[in-house]
Amino acid sequence: MSKKRILIIDDEKDLCNITKLNLERTGEYDVTTAYSGREGLKKANAGAFDLVITDFKMPGMDGRQVLEALKAMRPHAPVVLFSVYHDDPETVTIDIQTKADGVIHKPIDHEQLCRVIHDVLGGQEPTPS
Repeated sequence: MSKKRILIIDDEKDLCNITKLNLERTGEYDVTTAYSGREGLKKANAGAFDLVITDFKMPGMDGRQVLEALKAMRPHAPVVLFSVYHDDPETVTIDIQTKADGVIHKPIDHEQLCRVIHDVLGGQEPTPS
C-alpha cells in the first residue's frame, strides 16, 4: 500500500518541518510543505494530495481563504485547520468548522494530530498520481 500524501501549509517554517518529520517517521505519510497560502494552493493544484492541513492565521492568504479555494477546486478533498484561535468563536466560526474536515489546536500534540489524520482519512486509499 502506498503512503498517503499530505500537504502542510503554515507560515511557521520550523513547525511545518517538525510536523513533516514526525509524520514521515510513522512510515504512513509522504509530506510536502508550503510556507504560505498562495504557495500551498499552487502545490495543491499541481499535485494530488489525500489531505491538506493549513494554518488558520497566516499573512497574505489566510486559512479561511485557503480552505475556500481548496474546496472550490476539489469539494470532497479533506482539509484540516491548525489553529491557536479555537477558543475565539469570532475567528474559527461554526461555518469554517463545518467546511473543514477537522481542527487541530496549537500547540500541536503529535498523538492528537495522528488521530485527526486517521479519523479524516479513515480507510481511504491514497489518491493515484
